[in-house]
Amino acid sequence: MEEFREGTLEVAELKERLACMEARLDAVLAAVDEAVCIVDERDCVVAWNRYATALYGISSDEIVGKHIGMFFSNLLLTQVVQERKEVRGRYHTPCPDKHVLINAMPVHLAERNVGGVCAERDITEVVQLNEKLFRTSEEMVALQQRIEGRAVDSFASIYGHSQGIQEAIAMGRRVAASPAPVLIRGESGCGKELFARALHQASGRTGAFVAINCGAIPEGLFESELFGYQGGAFTGADRKGKAGLLEEAHEGTLFLDEIGDMPREAQVKLLRALQEKSFYRVGGSKAVRVDVRIGAATHRDLEEMVERKEFREDLYYRLNVVTLWLPPLRDRRDDIPELVHKGLQHFGAVYGKLITKVDPDAMAMLLDYPWPGNVRELFNVLERIVVLAEGDVLESRHLPQEWMQHRPLPPMLAKGNFNLADASNQWEKEVIRRVLKENHYNKAAAAKKLGIPRTTLYYKLRQLELD
Repeated sequence: MEEFREGTLEVAELKERLACMEARLDAVLAAVDEAVCIVDERDCVVAWNRYATALYGISSDEIVGKHIGMFFSNLLLTQVVQERKEVRGRYHTPCPDKHVLINAMPVHLAERNVGGVCAERDITEVVQLNEKLFRTSEEMVALQQRIEGRAVDSFASIYGHSQGIQEAIAMGRRVAASPAPVLIRGESGCGKELFARALHQASGRTGAFVAINCGAIPEGLFESELFGYQGGAFTGADRKGKAGLLEEAHEGTLFLDEIGDMPREAQVKLLRALQEKSFYRVGGSKAVRVDVRIGAATHRDLEEMVERKEFREDLYYRLNVVTLWLPPLRDRRDDIPELVHKGLQHFGAVYGKLITKVDPDAMAMLLDYPWPGNVRELFNVLERIVVLAEGDVLESRHLPQEWMQHRPLPPMLAKGNFNLADASNQWEKEVIRRVLKENHYNKAAAAKKLGIPRTTLYYKLRQLELD
């Protein structure tokens, strides 16, 4: 009997401890001003705080107990749980209209993985303001050039002097004034929309540049977004109706990003609109005539999609009048130093911080990284660096720590020579050699790209025996 009483007391004590821990966890979730999500080993949500509800519009009653994949398709948290690696301060887009800085880590119990936790800080407004500021800055420069009577170079916002990017710019200049559709090909993040804007600015067309991401709009809403709808066309529709994006782009340019993701039914109606230069709003009976220049972009293999009947052949030929290929960043590494300095200048102006130098070791890492996300990834990294910067020098410690495990060893380290000074000198040699070659051995230009005084470059050339 005594043992029974002791056992009962132990169970009661354990229950009280568990209740206390749950109460403390609830207090922590309520106290932090970041969106917090905790999942178990099956990726089912076990905790979701009020900031997460405010950020994503999903209540805890809706999501707790359900698989997180039912609500999000682009998840860093599940990757962290699977790979058992934590990430800190990573820029992340969990869904198309949200931008966050995320800390995420797996949860271990002894040797067993029992889930993961993430805390996300919303920077959507900052990113959107930054994009608006970037566009406004471009418009101001163009306006100033017009006022001063100078010709506006629409392609000035496209940085780089490598052969691939220069060939694309040269082709763009030749076809800009033509009304012919232009299909821009290249991997995600290599600047297809930026290039399309430059084509529009150089075209002389007086209408607006209107962009639509074909992969971001639900199939059921695509037609009404593209063509608009007549008042009362369906339940909940505005009585006055609404103009579609095609109509808004009249006498301008309609840019169809990720054209390969366009619903099949919408492809038919778009082709007819392009051929007849008119269309009908959803629920409308009056033809709307438009004069629109079409730009399209994709990273997908449209030819293969045509063969599989996933993309209409007639629309493919209609759009593929002029094709521009944009090279991935890994194929234009000579442009990386210029892009780095331009990015630091831009984000420095946005956030009121000045980074004037790039450590050679950091530049070596930037040059060696494969950049799967291309220029978009590079600029995201640079923005994060500027946001978190405390000094005026970009150093290797400021770069994502996960890069270190993918970084190739210098030859001397690969041979077993682990002298730190020698290794550092070899990295500096490699960076200086690359930048000198890129600038045709113009030492003044090379020093400027390296972010160091010319006298320092001369000293390093002698010190590293590069004279």
